[in-house]
Amino acid sequence: MHHTRADKFMVVAAVLAGSLLAQGDVTDLIRHAVQLQQGGDFSGAAEAYRAVLQQRPDDVATHVNLGVVLVHLGQFDAAIAEYDAASKLLPGDPRIELNLALAYQKSGRIRDAAQRLEGLHNSLPQNSQVTMLLADCQLQMGDDARTIELLEPLEAQNPDDLGLAYMLGMALLHKGRISEGQVVLDRILRNGDTAEARFLLGTRMFEAGDYPAAVKELATAIDLNPKLPGLQSLYGRALLNTGDPDAALEAFGKELGGNANDYPANLGVGQILVERKQYREATGHLRRALQMRPESAEGKLSLAEALKGTADFERARPYAESAVKDMPNSAEAHRTLASIDEGLHRKSEALAEWKAAKAIEQEQEARTGGPKLNDSAPDFSLRQAGSDKTVAVHDFRGKTPLVLVFGSYTCPNLRVAAEPLRNMYERYGGRVPFLLVYIREAHDTSKWQSTRNAREQISLAPAKTFAEKESNSMVCSRKLHLPFPSVVDGMDGAVERAYQAWPSRAFIIGDDGKILYSSHLTELDFHRDEMEAVLRRLVQHDRAARR
Repeated sequence: MHHTRADKFMVVAAVLAGSLLAQGDVTDLIRHAVQLQQGGDFSGAAEAYRAVLQQRPDDVATHVNLGVVLVHLGQFDAAIAEYDAASKLLPGDPRIELNLALAYQKSGRIRDAAQRLEGLHNSLPQNSQVTMLLADCQLQMGDDARTIELLEPLEAQNPDDLGLAYMLGMALLHKGRISEGQVVLDRILRNGDTAEARFLLGTRMFEAGDYPAAVKELATAIDLNPKLPGLQSLYGRALLNTGDPDAALEAFGKELGGNANDYPANLGVGQILVERKQYREATGHLRRALQMRPESAEGKLSLAEALKGTADFERARPYAESAVKDMPNSAEAHRTLASIDEGLHRKSEALAEWKAAKAIEQEQEARTGGPKLNDSAPDFSLRQAGSDKTVAVHDFRGKTPLVLVFGSYTCPNLRVAAEPLRNMYERYGGRVPFLLVYIREAHDTSKWQSTRNAREQISLAPAKTFAEKESNSMVCSRKLHLPFPSVVDGMDGAVERAYQAWPSRAFIIGDDGKILYSSHLTELDFHRDEMEAVLRRLVQHDRAARR
């Protein structure tokens, strides 16, 4: 909603310009420039206004009008310079300050826009337009508390303003104030099935972690109004969380087509491109995300990873260092800083960060209730699909390491990970056995069907018997060309729970039965290089022991 709101208030510039022109001498050149502007010839108008300023450099109205046409031309920095010049000639004029703030907002410099609007709000606290614009900027920057603070007094005075209710509802949901957000949502829903109402419903479900339900609601909102600001961006994030990064990229791209400065979309695209090792392409999106939210620890960490990928360690390090400071309990941040220091040959610093990352990972794993690194892997004895043979974890202890891959055919993340897993098996499977542990379906036809599954025409009914689950397992191995055996978890899902493995996960277990590696298989979590490095060390150690 903030794009259309900003566009609406840009009209103020033309009103201001007209009022100021009336105060001065109107020459033929100025009349011609105004005619060009009103006729939509903004390039011609800009040229004419610049000609006026050569003769009358202190003409406030001309500076403002030139700023207006430059905004229309997308030349925001130049427009800001003109508004700045007008502001110096007519200090404190709220109309000039408003248009300067709007130019900052349109250029993506939301923090600068918010600073200008805060000043205006302090001097004009009763001006609802300024308050709404300021709240919009705060919402874009992720400051939901300030958004709520600004909008709650206005809401009581304007209960029928659905635009205000929409922004307030978003902020309340982001802050986890679900019951209060529901009140605002209900008010919007009373006006019919609108994109805004569906967007708020989807937001509520996203914030609650119910990503499949969020995808459904947000898709409906898109059908009603695909250009609603922020909608495609949240839809992309929900798709990413349900294992469909390709569709997420498409949604992020649509958001950026309407607003190139959207923070979540730029961050999402950048993170996906980093995982796909398209580091240079990622860097531009991540820099733009940080322009919107300079204090974003997630943005700084992602940019550090992108710059590290291009071997630009010097530029990467300050971002990684800042991310570690902002997120001291992030194992990923410590790992990134460690690998950058390694690239800079700062071995002692790198070692300290690796140790910090390991300690954080162990603490986090302990809190999840699932198995953690260096713990003994939970034992199980499961039947191998297609045979009467049973396979147990304890069969491998004292003999060889073991790779366990948990998942189901309807899990998009397992299907994407299948190729690198096959490649690792070809390189290391001769010395390290692999097992697929087939668990309950990630997406079955009785519930929500993932967008990626629908696109790829993959559909499996939930297994009602062990025989059906075994059949699904064999379908999975055949379709994904997995060359290693599959064992089938029981209908009670006991092994899945013991390993906290749903919807998909990979483990490496040492020959002593201890867990050496674990990772979920989502595109942003699964780093095949890290898994392969553990396998490589195991094989090298085995070779050395045999000599």
